[in-house]
Amino acid sequence: MSLFPAYSNDTPESTSYGKPDKISVEWLSNSSFQTPVELRKEPDLSVYSSSDESLHDVEKQIQHETTSVDVKRHARSKELKTYKVQKTNRRKHKYDDKQHKSGYKQNVRNVYFEDKLRDKGNNNIDTFCSRVRPLYDISEKYIGFVKHKQPKKKKFHRYYIKNIDSIEALQKKDTIIKKTNVKESSKQDKEIDNEGLPSWCKNLEQEQKSKTREYNEQLIKNPHNVELWLQYINFQDILANYQRHQLSKDTYRSTILKKLSIVEKALEKNGNSNKLLQLKLHFMSELTPSDELSNQLNALVNKDSGNIVLWQHFIMVTQASVAMCTVPRVLDLYSRCFSVLRQRSRTNPSLYDAQLLQMLHQCLTFLRHTGLWEQMWETIRLNLNLNLNLDKTSLFLQGSIDEKKLIGMEEMILMSRLPLNQLWQRTESLRENYHWISVSRDELELVGDSRRFVLPEDVADFVHPILSCNSNFQMAIYSLLCLKVPLLPCRDYYLKELSLKDFHWGVESLEALLPFMYPMAGEMAGHDQRKELLRDILEGRLTSGPQYVKFHPAQEPYLDFVRKIFQTIAESLPSLQRTSIYVWWLRLERLLVSLGKDEPLKHDNKGKKLRTTLKEFLKKDENRNNLYFYKEYALIELEMGRFGNCVNILETAIQSQGACPDAITNLCEKAALFSVYRTFIETLLDAKTYDESHRQWILKVFGQMIPGESANQDSLVEAYLHKHVHDFLQTAPDENGKDTFFLSNLECDAIVCYAYFLYIKNDDIQSVVEILRSCTEHSKDCPYLQEMLYESQIAILQLHYERKHSLQNALKETLSGALSIYPNNFYALSVFAVIESELPTWRLNSRGTEIGIWRAVAMCLAARRRIGLLTKFDYLDSVTATLNKLLSFHLTLSKIPSTRCCPLLWRLYMLLLREHNLCEKKGEEIYHESVMQCPWARSIYIDAAEVAPQLLTQIQDVIREKELRMHVTPEELDILRG
Repeated sequence: MSLFPAYSNDTPESTSYGKPDKISVEWLSNSSFQTPVELRKEPDLSVYSSSDESLHDVEKQIQHETTSVDVKRHARSKELKTYKVQKTNRRKHKYDDKQHKSGYKQNVRNVYFEDKLRDKGNNNIDTFCSRVRPLYDISEKYIGFVKHKQPKKKKFHRYYIKNIDSIEALQKKDTIIKKTNVKESSKQDKEIDNEGLPSWCKNLEQEQKSKTREYNEQLIKNPHNVELWLQYINFQDILANYQRHQLSKDTYRSTILKKLSIVEKALEKNGNSNKLLQLKLHFMSELTPSDELSNQLNALVNKDSGNIVLWQHFIMVTQASVAMCTVPRVLDLYSRCFSVLRQRSRTNPSLYDAQLLQMLHQCLTFLRHTGLWEQMWETIRLNLNLNLNLDKTSLFLQGSIDEKKLIGMEEMILMSRLPLNQLWQRTESLRENYHWISVSRDELELVGDSRRFVLPEDVADFVHPILSCNSNFQMAIYSLLCLKVPLLPCRDYYLKELSLKDFHWGVESLEALLPFMYPMAGEMAGHDQRKELLRDILEGRLTSGPQYVKFHPAQEPYLDFVRKIFQTIAESLPSLQRTSIYVWWLRLERLLVSLGKDEPLKHDNKGKKLRTTLKEFLKKDENRNNLYFYKEYALIELEMGRFGNCVNILETAIQSQGACPDAITNLCEKAALFSVYRTFIETLLDAKTYDESHRQWILKVFGQMIPGESANQDSLVEAYLHKHVHDFLQTAPDENGKDTFFLSNLECDAIVCYAYFLYIKNDDIQSVVEILRSCTEHSKDCPYLQEMLYESQIAILQLHYERKHSLQNALKETLSGALSIYPNNFYALSVFAVIESELPTWRLNSRGTEIGIWRAVAMCLAARRRIGLLTKFDYLDSVTATLNKLLSFHLTLSKIPSTRCCPLLWRLYMLLLREHNLCEKKGEEIYHESVMQCPWARSIYIDAAEVAPQLLTQIQDVIREKELRMHVTPEELDILRG
């Protein structure tokens, strides 16, 4: 007998297929396993009742009852056939709900819920499953560019407009069913009772009220805490954001009114706070018309005539008003302000001299914006002669401009038969490049323009003696800035010390953007990318007045003029300040060499002339031993393409003073030597000149820091530099940056040299970054030093990323940290712009209420470079998308108070319209908006003549109405129009 009876050869004596209850089950028995088997009796399918109810009941039984596994299939098939035959004869009937009504009550209190998450699943309709649905793939290619298939972005509004609980909306619903026991559920109920309602159910209005009550209680206890008042004022924006979800109307005006009332209460307790006063005046300017606000400010100025904040807002309200802005009216306000500050300067010279210099710089900038270069230069010349004890004839410079040659060039333009707007624009551009110095009385008849003749009596109200001796250096910097010389490098600390951080309307020409291209902060990578940021702008004619950037017949005369001013100012200052001014000049020359590389017409005479000038400069006795000058001269040689000359000059400079820094007792000379060491290492590490053989060269240079030679020279150098870093971390850093503008810092250079040494010797970037971060954190109380350390950290991370394409996240984190503390650092902003322009998906955050002027410029430069890259690769759809984003961003900037009054941003906007042929659509609109915000800026009117040529007559009339500088005389203008 087989072990399994089912496979045995013995057959049962009788089998009955029609009687399943009598089937034999003996073959299921097993000797090793015994279990009773029960057979369920299957219903008889051959007999059916004729009623509908019995049919329904039988169908239920067929669906839910299971048959035994031993029933033979052919017996069942015969019965199912009988079932199908009877089913066809079945009469259809209407389904009766009453018969199948559930017999239990729902044990649920609320059968609905509030869908705050807008779950789209609640609106779904059951359709075919994914395996049945047809799937179509549609690929779309356009000139080799595969478009990214994005989902349709449709508004999904159900029964409200916006979601109140935005935080909860970002979180996904937890649909996972978890098993919990009784103890856990009771514990959770207790926690819910203690915490109250969940986050999506909290009453935000009550929460805002409690926060407001908390602020009120704190301010009652401590009403003299200005920072707490400022926090309470900023808290109103959170309330306004909450109300914006509830109300359809704009809450901006009501929010400003609330802030104004809070500021007025704060000023009652803190009347001497300039921050609160600035906020009050800002809120008043947002709510009050300019003429009414001018009257109010006039009354406030009469009460408190020595408050410079009131004077600045009073002048700015008049200057930014289309109806009130005229050059004589604004200059009259400046004259009143100067007379008051000069009287008060005797009581507190250091305070009022700083305010007087700040107002003088703003007045000179206004004269430059209006095109009155002759008056601006005469004011600068008289103030420098008075305060620097200069000879009266030392700055009495005559321009080397041949007036007859200029007249011949003008005649060529007039005979060119160009359109009227281009004739006028080119004539204005030609003359403004030539005219910046007042002519003599004898030349007036040849010139024929009375506004070019300026007497000292015409600007006497703006010339004042400075009683504080430390202010002369600041006056020298202001004078050179007015001549459009950029700060090199341009750091946030410098702008803060010069009171230029909030000077939003002071930039109108591209010279201020040159530090984006050439930061001069120890950068070693990304040179070509930074040049691409300004490539189109340099070709876009965004200069105003005399300029030295692009080739022009008057370029060299103006550049010689600026060099003469540098020399005259530097020779009248103390030794350290003299070095700073000369270093600034040498960096300007290096910048000009870099710009000259890209000019189509290259002049070898310029390079020879510059090298001759520098050699004569270094041969002077007072300059022969200055390492800062030799360092800058070596970098100029490097920029000219002479790498060998550069490293030879640096090696000679190190050997001339003694290679060991510890042998030098003078801290200034020691700092200069460390600066040369750092520059030498950065030159060898630079991405443009790097070679693998430079590693041993760098270690050899570092070995010169230790006297003598030994087998373990590298260990001695590492210990020496580590001692500098250790001593720095053990002591508090000193703030000594005010008198060392444009010069290096000893502590910073020693730390960076140690970082470079570890990077070259161990090739461990992580330890280098950690050391720099610890030193940066330690110097948080010394912003001058901390900003320089941030620059060094960014420089080495950028170099490492360009070489090995790693640690980009670390670079981004360092950039974010640096810009959060020093938002106006041009080197950090340039790296930020390059990274932003190369992101795979690029977005502009245009919802912010406030944005810094230079960060806005950096974002515009990033967008422009991105458009250029996409155009280069022929991605036309992406170009259109990026262009629309940039246009939207410019529209946002035109509504933000801190950026809408910047003439340079409006000129960038107009340049964008010209480049992409959008002048017909938006030219006239942008002209009107720009004039409403910057009616004093002459350069905007010149650009508008090209953007909106149909408004040329109106533009010229507005210039004459505002009494801005127009080089085309009224008689010539009538001839042109005729």
